Amino acid sequence: MQRSLRFSRKVFENIWSTRRITSMVFACQQDSFLRELRTQVLSCKSSKLADKAVYEVVLEDTVLFPEGGGQPDDRGTINGIEVMRVVRQGGRAIHYIPEAVPEATEVNLVIDWSRRFDHMQQHSGQHLVSAIIENKFGYETTSWELGKLRSHIELNCKKLTAEEMEWIETTANEIIRRNTPVNVHIYPDATSAKQENASTRGLPDDHEGPVRVIEIPGIDRNMCCGTHVTNLSQVQVIKLYPETESMRGGTRLFFLAGNRVLKYLGKALDNERALTKMLSVGPDDHSTAVDRIQTSLKAVNKVTKSQLKEIAQLEAYQLKATSETKTYLFIHRENGDMDYMNALVNELSDQPLPVLVTVGPDKGPGQFLLYGNEKQVAQIGPKIATLLEGKGGGKKGRFQGKANTLKTRNAVEDLLKEFFKLSVNGSE
Repeated sequence: MQRSLRFSRKVFENIWSTRRITSMVFACQQDSFLRELRTQVLSCKSSKLADKAVYEVVLEDTVLFPEGGGQPDDRGTINGIEVMRVVRQGGRAIHYIPEAVPEATEVNLVIDWSRRFDHMQQHSGQHLVSAIIENKFGYETTSWELGKLRSHIELNCKKLTAEEMEWIETTANEIIRRNTPVNVHIYPDATSAKQENASTRGLPDDHEGPVRVIEIPGIDRNMCCGTHVTNLSQVQVIKLYPETESMRGGTRLFFLAGNRVLKYLGKALDNERALTKMLSVGPDDHSTAVDRIQTSLKAVNKVTKSQLKEIAQLEAYQLKATSETKTYLFIHRENGDMDYMNALVNELSDQPLPVLVTVGPDKGPGQFLLYGNEKQVAQIGPKIATLLEGKGGGKKGRFQGKANTLKTRNAVEDLLKEFFKLSVNGSE
């Protein structure tokens, strides 16, 4: 009887723990600036992550945000062990780590603060931009993604004008400079939050239990599971990309917030400095200098193509003069291109021998063109492509393609000799 009583109590405790987990708001959602947390290990079991042997760990609470609502998961450590992923299953946060931790023991969690704060800046920036657009133009945000380099918002409008985008960016940065607070409200469920006029944008479909509403006073009230700043001044600045993308009847708007703007500006200044050195002109004259170079390059390319065509004519004449004792014609030019190959083959099209032309570095990648009898070309063309470690195709007596290496040209010539020797002897 006593054993039965202990069993029943254990079952009750498991049920209580499960209900507690599935109905809670995690510590990282209550305080986004919390960097460490001591908590209990509820379970630890072996699993797989990208074909690697790992352990799935469920904790009583967590300071590591699990992926959801358009926001990637946090990174950090559990007792110094790297956390590789954090995902949400219902109300549970599953932590993937390479080593096991004992169940029913206390562990210390530490987050990767740089990654966390970056996500806070981008996510709060997204709320602000989405709210500004909807309040002013009525365009709703249908989804969003916090990317590694830049983030984007998908809007249910066909396009945004340059004037609209300038207004959105200016307004967002004005609101940031006002030192506007970002408030977090927690409600027992989504229904209660809706009664307080909160939008469900950003709430995962399978969310369970209490919900958080992120409020930017007078601008936005939105249900959200992600981590946010406590004041928009912490976002620092927002920059919209001037180019948008059309998708499924909507528009994708790209943006940067906070430290990402500073990093992007730093890279832009590095590029500007490098271009100034290469072009020998100041930043204001970069585009003019590049236009001048492109114009000169086009003129040079035009002359080069004309000269290659003349060279092809001369080489065709020489090949014809020595073709009486040959069963095929094979020529390689290191600085040729497809125009050169076509010009040479066209000049040789009035003679009966098959022609193979290759262009490119002697031992590097290049191109090839085989011309001749349709049946013979179809037979030997794929074999040549294989020897050149490339691919090709064609029809009507032409087979052309790209070669990954031209250092096997001797093997190709041996193939040509044998193949066309047999052809002449009537064996093919």
